[in-house]
Amino acid sequence: MRDARPGELRQHGTMLAPGRESRSLLDCSLSWGGGNAVTVHAEALVSDVPQGMETRQIVNPGPGDTFTAPGTTGRYGARGAWLVADCLGGLDGRVRPTTDLYVTAKVTDGRAGADRTTALTGFRTAVHVANAITRAQRCGGPPLDPPSQVVATARTAGDQGGGGVTGSASRRCDWISPSSVPGLRAGAWTTRGDAQDSTSLSACTGDWDAGARPNVGVTPQDWQITGVEAASWAGILGRSAYDSYEREGHVPGWGADEENRLAKAGSPDTDAPDAVDRVPSYLTRPQLALWARSVCGGRVTYHRVSVLPRLHIPDGETVPLGPGQRAALAETAHTLLARYLGAEGGWPKAAGCRDTKVLGEVEEWH
Repeated sequence: MRDARPGELRQHGTMLAPGRESRSLLDCSLSWGGGNAVTVHAEALVSDVPQGMETRQIVNPGPGDTFTAPGTTGRYGARGAWLVADCLGGLDGRVRPTTDLYVTAKVTDGRAGADRTTALTGFRTAVHVANAITRAQRCGGPPLDPPSQVVATARTAGDQGGGGVTGSASRRCDWISPSSVPGLRAGAWTTRGDAQDSTSLSACTGDWDAGARPNVGVTPQDWQITGVEAASWAGILGRSAYDSYEREGHVPGWGADEENRLAKAGSPDTDAPDAVDRVPSYLTRPQLALWARSVCGGRVTYHRVSVLPRLHIPDGETVPLGPGQRAALAETAHTLLARYLGAEGGWPKAAGCRDTKVLGEVEEWH
C-alpha cells in the first residue's frame, strides 16, 4: 500500500453456503482510491485452462497479452497476470480432487495501459497468492519463485528468437534448420520460442524468411515446406491443448480427418495407390501434424509437431496432393519430431521425457 493509505477489502463468492462452494479458492479485491486497486482470483482447475494453448497462440499471443515472466507458466494481458501452479498433494473441497491451481492478479494504478512495472507486480502478486494457497493446503512441492523481470511478447525489429527474447528461448528452438531437418526448404529460417521458460510447456515455430538476404529473389515451389511448429504441454496444459485441437477435429483418429477416412472407405478411386487429394483455397495454413505422448518430469505430456507447405491457391480453386507429396510431408514430420525430442538444449531433453509413443498424423487440410 503506497503511502500507507487505508484501503477497502472485498471478498466475493468463495462460499455461497455450506455445501455450495463456488470453484473459487480465493476471490478478493483491495482498492484505495484514485483508480488504484488489486484484484486476485484463484481456483482449482477441474477443466481446461481458459487461455489459448495452441502452438502459435503460445509463441505469438494476441495483442492483449503483452508480457511473460521467465520461470512462470502464464502471461500478462488486459485482464492482468495469470499463472498455473502445481499442488501435487491435491486441492481440497472443490467439485473433485485436482492438483492444478489457476491464479489471476490484476493491478491498476490509475493509468491507462500496462507497463513492465505493472506487469511484474501482477506476476509477483499472483505468485504470492499461489504460494499462500499451496502452503495453506499443505499440498507439497516447492514454492514458486517470484519473478524478477518480465519480457515483452511482441516481435521486435531484427528479432530472431521471438518475442524480443534472446538467450534460452532462442536456444531452445535453434535446432530448426534445413541442415537439421531434411525436407525443409533450403535457405535462411527465422525461429521463435515462447519466453515462459516453463517446466510445464514449451513451443517453437520456424519460418522460411523471405526477407533474409540468401532468400531474396527466391520463390519456393508449391508443397515445399516453409514453416514448422513444435510444442509440448504437461499435465493440465496437455489436456487443455489436446481438447482445443480436438474441437477443430485436429487430433489423431478424430474429427475431420477421421470423417474423411470413413467417407472414403471402400471407394476404389480414393483407396488406389495413386489417389490424389485436393486442398481448397479457403484454408489459410494447411499442415500435416504429428502427435506423440511421453512422461516428462513425472507428468503425462503431449507433443505436437507440424510441417506447413507453401501453397498458392487461387480463390475458389483447389490444388492436388498426390501420394508422393503426402509421403514426403509425413517423412519430414517424423524427422521433425525425432529432432525435437532429441535436441540438445531443447525442452523435451531438459524435461527428461521418456516412454514416448507416437499417436498418429493429422491432415489439417480437410
